[in-house]
Formats: sequence, C-alpha cells, structure tokens
Amino acid sequence: MKTNIKNVIKLLVLSAALVFFSNSIFAQKQLQLAKDLMAKSEYSEAIKVYKDVVKTPSAGIQEKRDLAACYLMTGNTLAAEEWLADVADNPDHTAQDLLHYADVLKSNGKYGEAIKQYEEYGKMLPAESSKVKEWVNACRKSQEWIADPAYTDVINADAINSENSDFGLIPYENGYVLTSDRRLKGKSYGASDIYGWTGNPYLKIIQYKDKDLGTTPRELENVNNNYHNGPAVYDKNSGTLYFTRTKMVKMIKKPMNCDPTSWYDNSKAKDYVNRLELYYATKEDGKYQQPVSFQYSNPQSHSVGHPALSPNGKIMYFVSDMAGGMGGTDIYYCDKFTDGTWGTPKNAGKNINTTGNEVFPYVASDGTLYFSSDGWPGMGGLDLFSAKGSKDSWATPENMKYPFNSPKDDFCMVYTGEGTGYLSSNRDGGKGQDDIYKFIPSPPKTFIFTVTAKEKTDSVNLGMLKNAMVQVVGDSGECPVLYEKNGVYYFQADCGKEYKVKGSRDGYFTAEKVITTNCLTRNDTVPVELILDKIVINKPIVLNNIYYDYDKWDIRPDAAFELDKLVKILMENPKISIELGSHTDSRGKEKYNLDLSQKRAESAVNYIISKGIAQTRIKAKGYGETVPVNKCIDGVTCTEEEFQMNRRTEFKVTSISGGQK
Repeated sequence: MKTNIKNVIKLLVLSAALVFFSNSIFAQKQLQLAKDLMAKSEYSEAIKVYKDVVKTPSAGIQEKRDLAACYLMTGNTLAAEEWLADVADNPDHTAQDLLHYADVLKSNGKYGEAIKQYEEYGKMLPAESSKVKEWVNACRKSQEWIADPAYTDVINADAINSENSDFGLIPYENGYVLTSDRRLKGKSYGASDIYGWTGNPYLKIIQYKDKDLGTTPRELENVNNNYHNGPAVYDKNSGTLYFTRTKMVKMIKKPMNCDPTSWYDNSKAKDYVNRLELYYATKEDGKYQQPVSFQYSNPQSHSVGHPALSPNGKIMYFVSDMAGGMGGTDIYYCDKFTDGTWGTPKNAGKNINTTGNEVFPYVASDGTLYFSSDGWPGMGGLDLFSAKGSKDSWATPENMKYPFNSPKDDFCMVYTGEGTGYLSSNRDGGKGQDDIYKFIPSPPKTFIFTVTAKEKTDSVNLGMLKNAMVQVVGDSGECPVLYEKNGVYYFQADCGKEYKVKGSRDGYFTAEKVITTNCLTRNDTVPVELILDKIVINKPIVLNNIYYDYDKWDIRPDAAFELDKLVKILMENPKISIELGSHTDSRGKEKYNLDLSQKRAESAVNYIISKGIAQTRIKAKGYGETVPVNKCIDGVTCTEEEFQMNRRTEFKVTSISGGQK
C-alpha cells in the first residue's frame, strides 16, 4: 500500500516537473520570439509577445525594459512610462533606467515627477550634476511657459491631417505640399507600397492645389520614388523643388533604429541602414523633370536632408551627420554660385549646433532661422527655436516656448502671413501620429494693474502708505477694483489703451501716472508704484524752468507749461491753499528786484487763476533778493550758475482746509 502511495507521489512530482519544464520552454521560445521581432524593428508585434512574456515568473527587469523600449518606438509614451516606472521600482535598476524614466515623464508633461527622477539619477551619478541641473531647470522653465503662454493659438489643422503621419507643410504655387504616409483616394496599394514597421504606405510628398483645401490631395507628380520622400522646400524664384529621400544602404553593421523620419538606422533588413539624401527637381513645360541628387549627397557615408532656402534662394541650409560635426546632426549651409552649382558645405556654427540633434531648418522672409533641436534646453522631445543671423554667424537661439512647443516633438515651422503659419507635432490630442497645426496670433483683451501707494521714509527708502485711495481711469471711465491685498490694489483694464493711475490721501500730494501697455503674454500684470509726498506747511517747493524775459514779467510759453503742472496739483489737491513766491538774484537795486519779483509772482498767479483755480486759494509774494539759497548776496562774487539758483519761482502750502492731517 505504501509502495503505491509513493509511486503516485512520484508520478505527481514528475508531472509537475514536466509541466514546469514545458512552460519554461514555452516562455523561453516566447522571449526569443520577442527579441527577434524587436531586432527586426517589428515593434508592434514584439509588444504583443512581450506582454505575455512579462507575466511569466522568469521575466526580469530586462524584459520590462525591452517592452518599454518597444512602446517608445511606436510612440506610445504613456505605456512606456508605466513599464519604466516598474523598472525604476526594481532594486536592480540602473542610473540609465532612471534617466529614461525621467525623459518619458518629461515627454508626457509630468515635469514635477521628471524633476524627482532626474535628481535621483544625479544621486547615482554625481559626475552628471551639471547636466541634471540643466534638465531640472528646463522642466521648471517648461512649467512657467505653460502657466504663462504666448499670445498665440496653436490649432490642429483638421482639414489637412489624416489618421497617419502628416508633417512639413509648405506653401506651393497656389496651394500647399506636405509629407504624409496616408492612403490617398483612388490609389491602390500593394504589399510593396507598405512600410512593414508602420503598416502604412511609404512617406510621399502630396499636394493640395488650393489654399482653401477644397481639392482632394494627390501625390506630387514625377517627384516621389517607391520609398520614403519628404520633407521639401520650394524655391519660387527658380521653380525648383528641393526635397529629402530615404535610401537603403547596404552596411556591415546591424542597424539600431527604424523611424523613417529620424537620422538613425531604420531598416527592417539587418544588413541595411537608412540614409537621407537630398534631391532637387526642376520644371519644363509645367512638369517636373527627373529628380537629380544634390551634389553633396553621399548616402554611403552620411545623411543629408531637410533642405531650407534663404529668401533670395542663394543660401541653402540643410541637416547632416557628416564627419566633423558637433553632435548627432548639425545644420550646414552652402552658397549658390551664378552657374547654379553650390559651394562646399560649411557648418552653421556652435551658436546653432549642439551635441544633440538640430533638424528641420526653415528661413523666414526676414532671414530668421527656425529649427528644431533636442540639444538645447526645451520642453521635451524636439523643441522649436529661432535665431537671428546668417550662415555661421548667429545670435543665441531662443526657445519658441509654449504653445509653439509641447512636451512632445515640435518641428517644421513655416510662416504664411503676419504672425500666422504652420508647424508639425506629435503632441497629445492629435488626429494622427504626426499632425500639422496652424498657429495664429491671439492678442489678449484685458490685463491686470497692480497699484501700490508709497511714501518716502527718508531720502532713499520708501514705505507702504496705508489708507491711500487709488484709481485707474480710462476712456470709458473708472476701472473697478478687483480686490486689495496687503496694500496692493488689483484692477482689470483693456489692452492697448491709455490709463491714468492716481493715488491720494489727506495730508499728501496726489500722485498720478499715465500708463500705456502692450500685452505680451496671457498673464500680463502691470505693476504701478505711486509715490505720494507728504504736505508740509510752509515748506518751499521749487518750480523748475520758470523763465522771464529781461526786465519783463509776462508769462512765456515755456513758463506756462511749467505753471500748468502747478494748476494740476491744485486741481488734484482741492483742500490746499498756497503762496506763490518769486525770487531774484542779488544783482541790481534791492527795491527794483523786490518790485520785479512781485510783478512776476502776480503774473504767475493771474495765469493760474485763469485756468480755473479760485483766487482765494493762491497768494502772490515777491521776495526779491531777500531769501537767497546760497552765499550770493551783495558784494559776493558768484558764477552765473550760482546766481541762477537764486532766480527761482516756488510755492508753499499755507493751509489745508479742515486743518493739516
């Protein structure tokens, strides 16, 4: 009996072992299949297999890395993030795992989480601290740009886009051309027309014949070959189309990547690599002739593509990974000779090119260079940049910021009007893999004033003046106060208009500023600081630039301009009464000076009364030479400048109705 039981147990153990062995063999075969599919760049199929592999007990951190990599290659960054998070949680993760995870978080717009992972990466590799600081700063800048976007709307050009990839739109004759891997109506597609990695047709240059997009797009005739084509640039001066083609080149080494729009190896065949090559085509009798390879294309050695032209067509800019560059891909340029040939390519210089990739250049009508880069600090993926200059002399590029840029790839910018144009992006919410977006100016309608009233606490410092009344007045009347916080008053007003900002308080002279603003960002806040001077009874205040003709007391136009300022003070401070005093220097008879100064003071007072100020509020007083401000009295030798200091008109507040406060 015991023997039978032992035999049964042996059979059960053997059966379990066979099942485990069988499952293990199956898992190993699945893993090898997944690796093979990944090696052949069949990422979509590899994902299906890897999803089963990672469920098995034998699956480790490397299989999860591979699955995340496959998702990245198919553009599914959210799924890649999920698996990279799992990798980062594994105690066996590497610093490189954290860097990949941080990059994906940034690509998904999760800047706060990306910062944490970059910092963790820096802890594992302290030697990378300078790079970590740059990446973290880029994330924080991105957050700022999103919170305060430029006054531009970036809208999906739905009428142009398909469910596939569409990018690189440029004006062409009376319409547009662009690059797309869509299936065109009326065209049949066989197996040889389909790119195995995407399951879509090869990239082609297609044409819309009118700018209203009312026509059905079709392939641009006599330009495309049977592999990838585009993007392009059109020289309307010569009627020449310059464009990029992808060429499969037989290589000894195995390729690394298979994105048809990238600069990396992207063929499914292990012995081939994709290289970009520049071509151009000219028209005869309205038709493009056989495209010709650009004289500096050399696909056996390196890629040359993404052409751009200066406004006069005499400088060509393009992108290449040729030897001697500064990074992955650089922007180069050639000068066009009178015979139509092009000069030797030259690097556009270190002010443009980085150790990363600079791609998709475009030169606007004003000569500004626009390009995309993952080497300059940005929001994630490829960011759009602009730079002023020419050839190899450029100012430091400026990030186009949000909403031109996004956490994803943004590229192929072109202007079609004042502040309007198109760009390409694979940002979230698109219709296809890459989409074309239209950008248009979106000027703000309102902005916010912040007003603070201050007073001098000494000759240098200012302090907040409490209980002051502030007003913002425009053409349509007074703007209401939105709210007040800690002595700062907030007002909403219209953009592009003029406003008077006033501050007043009993016992202080009213202060006023005139503000005109141009709103530059969506969250513009215009700070205004008003400094109110305390009214001190009988303290003289000099009115500058009050001049009279020799031996005259008539009010000259230049003196009237200055007296109008005093009229304004009296109107803004209706409770004060003043004395207007006139002073002379010590030259001349004392009585003469006294009489002349009295006449001048009375003349000034009469002018002020003529402007609507009550006579009871102002008194004229001539002091002659009796109140000098320096040593220049009778018998003392002085310079003309010293005498001028005593020839002055000043006023002082003599009373405040209701008493001084």
